[in-house]
Amino acid sequence: MKRKLKTVIGILMSLSLALALPVSALAAEPAREEGGEGNDSGQVVKLAFTDAPTLTIGGTTINHPSYAGMLAFKGSFETATNGAYTVELYPNGVLGDANENLQNILSGTLTGGTPADGTLSGFANDISVFSIPYLFDTPLTAYDILDSDFGTELWDTIAEDTGLRIIAAWDNGGYRNFSNSKRPITCADDMEGLKIRVQESEVYMTLVEGLGATVTPMAFLELYSGLQTGVVDGEENSAITILGASLEEVQPYYTLDNHLLGLAFLVIDNNWYNSLDAQTKEYVLQAGRTCAIAARGVSRQAENLAIEEMANSGVEIYYPTEEEKQTFKDATQEQVAEFLRGSLDNPALVDELMERVSSNAYGNGVQNTAAVAASTEGEADPAPTSAAQTVNSGGAGSNTLTIVLGLVAVIAILVAIFALSRKTKDDGSDK
Repeated sequence: MKRKLKTVIGILMSLSLALALPVSALAAEPAREEGGEGNDSGQVVKLAFTDAPTLTIGGTTINHPSYAGMLAFKGSFETATNGAYTVELYPNGVLGDANENLQNILSGTLTGGTPADGTLSGFANDISVFSIPYLFDTPLTAYDILDSDFGTELWDTIAEDTGLRIIAAWDNGGYRNFSNSKRPITCADDMEGLKIRVQESEVYMTLVEGLGATVTPMAFLELYSGLQTGVVDGEENSAITILGASLEEVQPYYTLDNHLLGLAFLVIDNNWYNSLDAQTKEYVLQAGRTCAIAARGVSRQAENLAIEEMANSGVEIYYPTEEEKQTFKDATQEQVAEFLRGSLDNPALVDELMERVSSNAYGNGVQNTAAVAASTEGEADPAPTSAAQTVNSGGAGSNTLTIVLGLVAVIAILVAIFALSRKTKDDGSDK
């Protein structure tokens, strides 16, 4: 009987040890803030912005779209990480201009910034693919493309090639349109002979030349006097930019041809991103999506306020018909696309983007379902990438329940051992 008892006790003790090990492992797991790695040097996230935090349009003051996005990122990321990370915002160019911000991101002294597409193209040439004129009929089409696998795959490529990771994209205050001091512009033929100021960019110069106008590169700070003195007849900018420089005072005609939807981005240090654990990376991406939603909403508000204010100030606003818009597109889009095919690092992006837009699968404000299906086809549910994720997946409540059940099992086994030993003593035999 003693031998049987020893065998039973041995089995029960082994079972007890097996149950106790997961519990002890849970108890030994170091406490960590959800989403953090406990690295003090990585707890502060610094984001830079070159403009003022707010815009005043007429009598209304609103957040700048980019700053609204930064505020949304800050709130989302700090909340998700339970305050383990603090996001510091630096507007007004206090950390340098947009080009310097990107250089500082690459050197690791700055976590992120909000460059416009023109500045970012100097570091990531393929971002210029979005400069194809008359590409996006509505902002929703642009948003759907940016949020699709076309956008995310491009962001991944840029991150690998440059060290700059895009986690949010939005339009930088609305469409760029033509304005001038001479006459209303209703179709492409009306541009013939006008002297149009452009920034020194091949895309913009090719665009204006395609419309038969005279290209006149000029610094933006010289534009007001250039329009006032007749050195140039017109220019192209968003309504917000025109009001910000008081250009509506010297050019009474504004045509909403919507030739380009200038973009801005929240860009972060890819090395910093790669240093994070899987859960924190997801918090970063979630905060990026929140940033994009906020910035896009404010852009829509700002553009409409600015157009209304221009009209109230006496500017004649012209809304071209679909047929009239097509004349602009026919005169310019293929010329600029051909230039981009010869200048991008990946020329195939041009035709892929144009085909996606022409498919009419985008523009409903929802992610393209075909793209989603293709990206998930054949994939199983993702498994946790670490033991810590497995433990944390059920939350604190499931961890507590596991520990309690383990302890109950251990106690039950010990009680059984004690009862068997007492019974053997009571029998007084060794059968």
